[in-house]
Formats: sequence, C-alpha cells, structure tokens
Amino acid sequence: MNDDFLQAVVDTAIDGLILIEADGRIALFNAACEKLFGYGPEEVLGRNVSMLMPEPDHSAHDGYIRRYRDTGEKRIIGIGREVWGRRKDGTAFPFELAIGEYQRDGRQMFVGVIHDLSKYRRSEERFKQVVDTAIDGLILIDARGSVKLYNPACEKLFGYAPAEVLGRNVSMLMPEPHRSAHDGYIRHHLDTGDKRIIGIGREVLGQRKDGTVFPFELAVGSFEEDGGPMFVGVIHDLSKYRRSEERRRESEARIRLLVDSITDYAIFMMDAEGKVMTWNAGAQNLTGYSPAEAIGQPRDQYYIDNDLNIDAPSQALRIAAEKGRYVNEEWRQRKDGSRFWASVVITALRDAEGSLTGFVNITRDMTERRQAEELRDQLRQAQKMEALGQLTGGIAHDFNNLLAVIVGNLELLSDRVHDGESTRLIEQALRNASRGADLTRRLLAFGRRQKLNPARIDINAQIGGMLDMLERTLGGSISMDLRLASGSQVVEADTGELENAILNIALNARDAMQGAGHLTIRTASTYLHEPRVIASRTVPEGHYVMIGLRDTGAGMTPEVLARIFEPFFTTKDIGKGTGLGLSMVYGFIAQSGGYVEVDSQPGQGTEFRLYLPALDAGAAHLRPEQESGRRLVLCIDDNPDVRATMAALLGSLGFAVLPAATAAAALDEMRRGLPIDLVLTDIQMPGGMDGIALADRILAKKPDMPILFMSGSSEGDRLHGTRFQDVTRILNKPVRKAELAEAIKVLLGE
Repeated sequence: MNDDFLQAVVDTAIDGLILIEADGRIALFNAACEKLFGYGPEEVLGRNVSMLMPEPDHSAHDGYIRRYRDTGEKRIIGIGREVWGRRKDGTAFPFELAIGEYQRDGRQMFVGVIHDLSKYRRSEERFKQVVDTAIDGLILIDARGSVKLYNPACEKLFGYAPAEVLGRNVSMLMPEPHRSAHDGYIRHHLDTGDKRIIGIGREVLGQRKDGTVFPFELAVGSFEEDGGPMFVGVIHDLSKYRRSEERRRESEARIRLLVDSITDYAIFMMDAEGKVMTWNAGAQNLTGYSPAEAIGQPRDQYYIDNDLNIDAPSQALRIAAEKGRYVNEEWRQRKDGSRFWASVVITALRDAEGSLTGFVNITRDMTERRQAEELRDQLRQAQKMEALGQLTGGIAHDFNNLLAVIVGNLELLSDRVHDGESTRLIEQALRNASRGADLTRRLLAFGRRQKLNPARIDINAQIGGMLDMLERTLGGSISMDLRLASGSQVVEADTGELENAILNIALNARDAMQGAGHLTIRTASTYLHEPRVIASRTVPEGHYVMIGLRDTGAGMTPEVLARIFEPFFTTKDIGKGTGLGLSMVYGFIAQSGGYVEVDSQPGQGTEFRLYLPALDAGAAHLRPEQESGRRLVLCIDDNPDVRATMAALLGSLGFAVLPAATAAAALDEMRRGLPIDLVLTDIQMPGGMDGIALADRILAKKPDMPILFMSGSSEGDRLHGTRFQDVTRILNKPVRKAELAEAIKVLLGE
C-alpha cells in the first residue's frame, strides 16, 4: 500500500483526519477537517491542536498529553468519545472523537478521526422540541418498566414533576388493579411475544399525584435500543371528552324530557327513509298511536287516502331534503279514522360532511283555528250580505214608490189619449215600468222585504209537481235523479218563491254543465243541534227539511263562491244574466227562517242545500199511516234507496214507517216519544255507532222494545255473546217480504 493511496484515502475521507505530534502540534489536517473547522492547512499545520478546542478543553489539553506520557494513562485514547470543537468563526460544535497512537521515525504520533455530530444534535433538539411541545403525553419506559422520558404534557396530566417519575416504575401512574399487574403484562409480552399491550387506541385509566383517576387513550409502540426492548407510550387525555359526553347526554336527556312534556305538538324524528325513530307524548295524543305502534314504521299511516294516492309523504321528504325544510298545512288522519287540519314542519338533518341522516317532524293540530277562520269568513260574508240586503231593500222600496207614481200617471194618461201612436208609447212605457217592478220585487226578495204568502207545503210533493217543468227547462241532454226522503217533508213557505228558488238553482246548474250533465235533487229531514249565528240573525236549533241540488258542472273557485249571493254579481256573459237569481234564493230562504249551504270545487261540480224549518217537529214527521192507528216501525239504514224499499215493504204489511239515515237520527226520533212498536236497523252504519250499539242504547231506555237486524253481509256471528243471541235474528239483504213478515210476527208475538 503506497503513500499515494493513503493520501487519496485521507483527502477523500468524509470524516476529519488529524495527525498530532507528541507535543500537540498538528502534522496533518485533511479536507474534511478544513470543512469542519473553517481553517486552511496553512493556518493549522505546526500549531497546537488546542486551537481547535473551546474552553475548558483548550487550556487543559496539553496537560492531558503530559499525563499520558508521564503515567501511560490512556484516557485520551479510544473510540467514541464525544467532545466539542471550535470553528474559526468561534462557534462550537459537537463531534465524536476516536484517537489512536503509533511510532513514526522513532517519534510518538497521535491520529484522530473526527465525526461531526451537529446534524444529530439538531435532530435531537428538534425531537426534544416535539416531545416538549406535544399536546399529548409522551412516556418512554424500558423492559423493567422504568420511566426514561416524561414530557411536559405528562407533567400536566399526572401532576408529577420529571424528577419524581424518571427512573421509577411506570406503574406509579396507574390505579389498582393495573398498578400491581403492570410488570406482569411486560414479562408476558417479553416471554411470549403477545402484543396485547402494543397497539393504538386502548382506553385505560391513569392516577394523578393527588390520587384522582382519569381516563385516557393509550397507544404503545416498541423498539430496540442498545440490544434491549424499549416502549413508548402516547397518552391522550379523555377527561374533557368524557365531560363533554356527559354534558351531551344530560343535554339530550333534558331535551327528551322537554319534548316528551309537550302534549299539544307531535314532535318525532325519522331516519333518512322516513321511518319513525322517536315519538313524544304529543304525537300519541294527536294521532292516537302509541310509541310501540309508531316507532320503526313509516309515517304514511297518518296521511289521508288522497295524499297517499299522490305519494305526498315522499314528496314532503324530498322537498325537505332539497330545501332544508318543508312547511305546509294539510289534512292528517288519526288512528280512529278521524281527520284534523295540521300545521306540518319537516326539517332535514345532516352530519358534518353534509350527508342526510334523517328528519325532524313537528306537527300541530290547527283544526280549531281553521274552523275559527272559516267562521270569521262566514260571519264577514254574512254581514256583507246583510248590509247589501238592507241597502238593496231600501233602494227597492224607494224605487217602488217612484214606479207607483209613474205607473199611476201613465194609466191616467192612457184614459185621456186616444190616438194610436200615443197609446202605443204609453203601453210601451207601462211594459218597461212592469219590468222595473219585477226587478224591484227581486231586490226586495234579497233584502227579505218582499211580501210572502206562506202555506203548508209537502216538499216532496212540490218537487214531484215540478218535475215535468224542470225536464222541459233543462233539456234532454241533462239527466235528473230524484232522491226524496220517504214520508212527508212538511214546511211553511211561499209556494211560488220556493219553485222560483229551485228553478233558479237548476238553471244555474244547466249553464254550469253547458247543457249536458247530471242533476241530482234530494230531500232529507235534518236536525240542527245548536243555534247558528248568521249576521244579525240567529237560526235556532231544531228540525229542518233540506232540499239539495247537485250538478256535475265546472264548479266554482273560492273567490267566486264567496260572492255568488251578491246582487248583480254574475259570471255569465253580458245580457245572459242579471245577477239577481241567487240573491233572491238567499233572501227568500232567510226570510222564511232557513239558511243556505253551498259546496263547490273547480272540476267537481256544485251542490246547493236549502234548509227550511219543519212546520212542526211532530207534525212534520207524522205519517198518514201513523194517524190511522197502525203500528209504527222505526227503520234505520244509511242507504236512501234501501230505506225507501223497506218502507214500501213495511207499508204493504200494514205498518206505519218512521225512517232514519243514521243511529244519531234514530235516537233523536226515540227522544220525541212517538209510540214506536218495533225497531228495524241495519248493522253496518257510518257515524261511529253500528246497529248493535244503537240497539243497546235503545234498550237502555226502553228494555221491552223489539229489535230486528238486517245486513248486506254475513253478520251471523255478530250477535254471539250479546244480549240479542237467541232473542232476535239478522235478515240478510235483499230482504224478502215473506221473510220480513215472519220475523216481525215472531218478535211481536203474533
């Protein structure tokens, strides 16, 4: 190995190489040393090596060499000593120094290898800064559990200073039973390799210096150092999280308590598909469904059939999901089938990423408010009609006085004029004055100031007598259906004005159907259960006869419907209507002590219902058969055609018949005290009370009353277990006359 090769090694070495004489003078200084210390060779060679050392090594260096020469102590000789060097600019830096000695030409020489540690020290400093500033606790232990590193975050968490922890067993930071078992965990890991103690996200408990215990999440990693295992733990305090969780649970509990205590609002949560997740007491009160019946089910069961047919539940959720909220007022349905007008607010719920997680539904019953608003609207309309009636009545009265003078003078003048042209002019003036008088009469009718000639009228007979006239007036393209209540429907009214009212409504129906359609005329006996206030008058409770006319025409918008009784208001073309026809109907019915109801929707036709007081509650319902002394049967069926047929069958058997359409109407008839001999009732009826329940109510008042049932379906088992089992029977529809006669004969004991 020649000198050139050695020189090349020295010059290209990454570490610094320095050769020192026995007296400390530098004999060799390679390129790496130049880079480390900042000196050129000419500045260093021949000078004492202490120039490259900071104090106190600078002053002590020559003493180290003399002691070595005098005593042979090799403290300065060896590998891996860490010392400090001083650069030309005065800055100090750490390096690892290895020193060897050899003889050259009989002289003792020292060779030093210098490995710069500056980068390692900077890395260590950065690591220390990371450890010291870490939010989470960092702790380092050896295989015996002795703590080797304990950062400031650990100090804050556990309350111990580093001097109190370093070198001691980490179990001091644990509560029992983990404190006693900890060293066993480590031994088990070292013996078996079981990594149960190694990993991320284990939740354990720590014990502070003051003895309090707190939860933290522990991540443990392991590595080798100096041939032995070391364990590093990252400690994330969960105390704030646990307190936050507890506050959240308490807050949720308070909110649940608040929501459950609200009894007039239905408040419930749904998942993203619309299934109910929570159900408060208000929801149960409002709908009748218990939490067990509602939770886990779609809320479709609360929608009415019309809304279900157009998929309204899904549409509401779609709008809430797209716009954040769905707000509307609409009909809802309770468990018992009853409806209520609801204010509905559905709000979409989303997570932090914006994904839809569910909905909150708040529903309030607004039925009373809606009814109040409808009553206010009706009152305003009635007051307007009352004011218009007073105004038009007054104008018509004064106009009649003017017409009286005009007509009287024209007639006087006609007696004095004899030429043909003058006579023709007078007659023309009288004809137009007569038209003015007719117009005045209509205005007086609306203002309820016309003179009426009331008489006892059987409504059914009156309508029957008008049938031919109505058919001729309406034309062959309009079919008519009469559904008249059985028996006499007696009122006291002006016959001519009643005919005019029915004809007016029929003509309006013809125009609404554009000459082709169907008109249904029906009558019924009704009972107004409480007084109805209309403007300045009160319609008393009691029995009324209803005349209904329903067409299949275009129907009316709410705006038109609100004005139909106003004088001169019309939707017809100019010259095709005066706008006084319905005004006259309104005034005549009101002057006769009754009232008018109208139902109409665009595209669904219109029904007018005229209500007139029955002449006498008893007399209006008396039948000729009853007056003749025949036995009286109360017959109840909600189908008017069935009632009429059963009345005819019973009449042919010699019985008088008292018909009723509902259980409530039948009870009203019973309360009147008529001498009823037998009750014949259908079982299935609307209104919440079926025939069996009606029979129970009747027998509670009249225990000896014979009861006979009829049904259109198989109802034989319905009597099983009731008081009627083996006492009476059910007649199956269609009922045969002979079967009816036999059943009545058995019940009456004849």
